[in-house]
Amino acid sequence: MASSKAARPLMCASLNMIVCFYRLLKSSSICGRLIGMPAPAGVALETPPTLAEWVDSRLRAAILSGELAAGEKLRSEHLAAEWGVSPTPLREAFQRLAGEGMVVIEPQRGARVAAIDATEAAEYYELRLLLDPRALRSSMAAHARGTSAAAFRDSVHAAYVLLTGRHRTVPAYLDVHRGFHLALLAGCTNRQLYRTVVQLHDHTQRFQVSGAGAQRRGDPAAEHAELYDAVMAGDARRAAATLTAHLQATLDAVLALTRG
Repeated sequence: MASSKAARPLMCASLNMIVCFYRLLKSSSICGRLIGMPAPAGVALETPPTLAEWVDSRLRAAILSGELAAGEKLRSEHLAAEWGVSPTPLREAFQRLAGEGMVVIEPQRGARVAAIDATEAAEYYELRLLLDPRALRSSMAAHARGTSAAAFRDSVHAAYVLLTGRHRTVPAYLDVHRGFHLALLAGCTNRQLYRTVVQLHDHTQRFQVSGAGAQRRGDPAAEHAELYDAVMAGDARRAAATLTAHLQATLDAVLALTRG
């Protein structure tokens, strides 16, 4: 126990070094390929300046990947020891993610990962059917020509290469799957639309982690390839139609579960 306590300052120092390295990469010209996807056009990239924001990102990733399962109780002391931080930023992160519906906080019972409900997931996919194609058309229109067009295609291509590579785990695949879809939408000029779509995608990803996608019809890989080809060709109408069909196929599978 004493050795664990002694190691915590070193862990915190290491995390601070990670944050500094993150800032350095964000300032470089290749940051879009190394960390995440580019922000919407006209939106400045924001660098997490605090350890609290690192904890927020770490907690979010653990929930989205299924590392922290739906319904699992969130013990701040346990996670703090595992991640080498104090419980305070974890409790703050619980509150923030509770506001997004990913965490549930109950009086006298503490925090837990929100349960996954098929009916709720269907509602999220219905919203994505309305918003994702619109964000995609905006993203493609913003990068239809000029130097930004080449940068946009490079970003989409890099994300697609990662998507079609080999993935050792389901969470690893889901991570690059998220990256591909967000790379397509990253040029959206409506910041609120982009942020809403990102949040909706995160909620639907949790449903995919649960294994619900097993009943989905069609070939997602072929659909991703068609979507990639349409975007690289600059065909916004075909790209939006392909994305709509891609999301509809998943929604149909979700609705089948709600009826079953």
